[in-house]
Amino acid sequence: MTVQQTTPCERPVADRFDYHDPLFQADPWQVYGAMREAGPVHFSEAANCYVVVGHDAVKEGLSHEAVVADFPLRTSRRTFGRNLLDLDGAAHRAFRKHIAPLLGARAVRSYLPTAIVPIVEETVAALEPGAATPVVEHISAVVPYRLMCGLMGLPATDARWLYEQMRPIARTLDYPPDTSADVQRAKAVVEAYLRGLVSQDAIPRDTMTGRILDALRDGPDPFDVADVLATLLLVLLAGTETSIAGITNTLHALAVQPAALEQCRTKDDAVRFVREVLRLHPPVHSVLRFAERDFSLGGTHIQRRYPILFSLASANRDGTVFRHPDTFDPDRRERGSLAFATGPHACPGMNLAETEFAEICVHLARRFTSLTVVPGSDTEHGHSFRHAPDLSLVLS
Repeated sequence: MTVQQTTPCERPVADRFDYHDPLFQADPWQVYGAMREAGPVHFSEAANCYVVVGHDAVKEGLSHEAVVADFPLRTSRRTFGRNLLDLDGAAHRAFRKHIAPLLGARAVRSYLPTAIVPIVEETVAALEPGAATPVVEHISAVVPYRLMCGLMGLPATDARWLYEQMRPIARTLDYPPDTSADVQRAKAVVEAYLRGLVSQDAIPRDTMTGRILDALRDGPDPFDVADVLATLLLVLLAGTETSIAGITNTLHALAVQPAALEQCRTKDDAVRFVREVLRLHPPVHSVLRFAERDFSLGGTHIQRRYPILFSLASANRDGTVFRHPDTFDPDRRERGSLAFATGPHACPGMNLAETEFAEICVHLARRFTSLTVVPGSDTEHGHSFRHAPDLSLVLS
């Protein structure tokens, strides 16, 4: 995708990892590369946290017993309150145990023909050949919101409304976060909507929402209504916003990589294509954790209670793991992409996301022979949901 030209910076390499720096926002890749050359783990004064950029250190750290997700000062905790996604230990394991039956590879295969394919077919069929198509509005947001409404037991007719309401809420989880009053207003509207459905028992027990409610009831600690709503809201965000970014990045690659549509005519080929896009352009560039105690990682002493940013994007371009790491190669033999993170808090929706993205690729490849980027539309933004929000394609 298009990145803005930058000039050399004299700041210490770790301090160039700075969300407020427009140069970093425009092109983080050169910063990641410089940091990897200097070492796998750094402390950034600008970000006031440790930053882990080496593949092996990211992989080790995300599974380290001294590294935790739950911390009162994390943005999701301050914005949404206590929730199962941010907790550690038994409560989080119970949450994953209850939703796993809906997200495992076998489960996704079982509802692929009834829940995923019809949505993708309808979305692709509605695209107008020859016209400039805003990708997020017509594809990237449509499929995941409709799919998550189905999986969570929410009315399908509310998908578009939910997408519009979640815009400011999603921005609060990106870097730098949106802290405007719009966030709290939108959060109150969506929470009231979810509260109404839950209180009326309008959501089937065999849906993701029903299973989350079971997890909250069966967990070792009591949860109140606010905790329930926070968990549901974050699950909806996790299942849609990362997919919007991932689908947008995938469709950009379909447009710019040579013979990409030809490579995606079968499901297996499309999955390989999607996995390489996610390695090279992961929607989530970093995940935030905290040090529960002092420990050592990658030769660096990590102090207790400090935040740690694990850069998935940097790890996925580590030349010690991936041959020609900056080259797009869907047939590469190396494994080890951390696009979905790893450890206790690894993304449980990996199988769903890969299947969803691959189906979109296959259906586009069957209907169209070329995708062309509208000039000037593919500038990337964001860090938690990095993609080109204004991407437009001409499909023919």
